[in-house]
Amino acid sequence: MGHTIWFMEGLSSQRDLILGIKDFFKDTNKAVIVIASHRHSRNEILALADISLIEPADDEQRLNFIATTVENYGVQALHTGRNCKWFEAHRQQIESLGVSLTTGATSTAMFALADDKVEFALTMEARGLPVVLSQRIESAEALRHQVERNAHNEDDKKLLCVKPVTGIYGMGFWRFDDNATAMSAFTHPDSRKVHPEMYLHALEQQEDFEPLVLMPYLHGPEYSVDMLVEKGNVIAAVARRKEGALQYLEQSGPAYELGKKCAQIMQADGLVNVQTRNNDQGEPVLLEINMRPSGGIGYTRHSGVNLPALFALRQLGLMDESQAKLLAVESFSPAVVRSMTDVIRYNPILDNLSASQGSASA
Repeated sequence: MGHTIWFMEGLSSQRDLILGIKDFFKDTNKAVIVIASHRHSRNEILALADISLIEPADDEQRLNFIATTVENYGVQALHTGRNCKWFEAHRQQIESLGVSLTTGATSTAMFALADDKVEFALTMEARGLPVVLSQRIESAEALRHQVERNAHNEDDKKLLCVKPVTGIYGMGFWRFDDNATAMSAFTHPDSRKVHPEMYLHALEQQEDFEPLVLMPYLHGPEYSVDMLVEKGNVIAAVARRKEGALQYLEQSGPAYELGKKCAQIMQADGLVNVQTRNNDQGEPVLLEINMRPSGGIGYTRHSGVNLPALFALRQLGLMDESQAKLLAVESFSPAVVRSMTDVIRYNPILDNLSASQGSASA
């Protein structure tokens, strides 16, 4: 009997998820079919699957699209990395089709909490976990007040950084640096440093203000903990310690344990990621949780732990919990990785596109 798993549109990791699963099962006798779908012509992702589909652009058509696909291909497990709140709101209707649904969480409330970095910090602190001190800023005037207050605090002056209350990929993150020149943010944007007066001047020109998080800048190192979690139960995890261009893959330590505790409290469900950074005492504090696979989940395979494959094994009922936990530990070995710029050939024609969608891809 075959097994079918479907990966709907994700953020930055859909390709790595499919690669992990396909590589694992190619040397086994398990008949596992991988379906991939996306709203756009992301052939570099879709071409990796056994069957590819183009998702409808209209949200109102999504439920019917899911029902038709589950019926046509006998899908047993469905994973999504985008529109997760919509999927969570329609969980009962989707699972009534006889398919398991993985969104990264178990409720829309947990998505809302993860999205609000200030509320997340307050909640985790109330549960006894160390967090970075986060302050919600509701206006440019309030930010200027806090920046000037910090500048005049000679006894406890802190390096500050700011980012949107909601957001992904570190978008909008800036570190305030009194020594930065007026042009620093333009000539060296990757440094993420800006003179506070330049930032405040730009912010004060905006008519609409989006809430910000003001926090002390932590020198690190930063940890990113990638995990497979089932309703708060951590099945497997690999921590990535980021130091410069290198990432050190680990499966122990304070940051690793802190990430797991956070996922448990958040009742995470699926492939998720927790980020921490060390404070001035060298102790990790929580930054945020991403209720989705991280963009670096593919890096963790260099440790021997194939998180996407473990996810598929569990969702398709091919491995029990104790076996998966044991495999995650026994297959691990420490490794150091470095991200490299690469390019792949893009085929404008999908040979695996569902026949019913052939005309839609033209």
